[in-house]
Amino acid sequence: MIVNEKWSIGKSAILTDLGMCLNLYRLNTVGLFACINIGVKLNDELVYPDMIITINSGIRKQCTPDFENNYFIGPPNFVLDVIDDATLIKERKHLYSSAGVEEYLVINQQLTRIEWNRLDGNKFKKIKPDKEGIIKSSSLPGLWIPIPALKKRDFWTIKASIEHGMTRREHHELMNSIWNKD
Repeated sequence: MIVNEKWSIGKSAILTDLGMCLNLYRLNTVGLFACINIGVKLNDELVYPDMIITINSGIRKQCTPDFENNYFIGPPNFVLDVIDDATLIKERKHLYSSAGVEEYLVINQQLTRIEWNRLDGNKFKKIKPDKEGIIKSSSLPGLWIPIPALKKRDFWTIKASIEHGMTRREHHELMNSIWNKD
């Protein structure tokens, strides 16, 4: 467990830039928590992912904030980690998949490793971009990340892709499931 990990300039920069894009999605999807470096209790283990997004209302809610202890209990819908250590990636993938995290994006600081994992049963399956190079999140419908733009750190293109994804029916259905809890 790393509580006060010292981030490198590279890690801080990529999390700030990608976090800005993910926060655009959160701002336009009422009923989500998006947090950086917050504790999450999974299978009786407290971990600190770099960023989580979790649906906090409705039928797709998986995670509950514990405001008294200042961490979340249960699996977030989406986790992002910026990690260069292969052993830590393997440990996190195992923990997150066994706990029920729906999607796990792990990247390295240089953006030479971009691995999007989606829960399939109780294990993660690596997801490949579609023919346009976009990965379309299933845990957060409308969150569309163009991988070529991410590799180039072209966050304007990523933001445009997310804005386009949020106009799609699947995003509206997610919003309906959050607003209409029944």
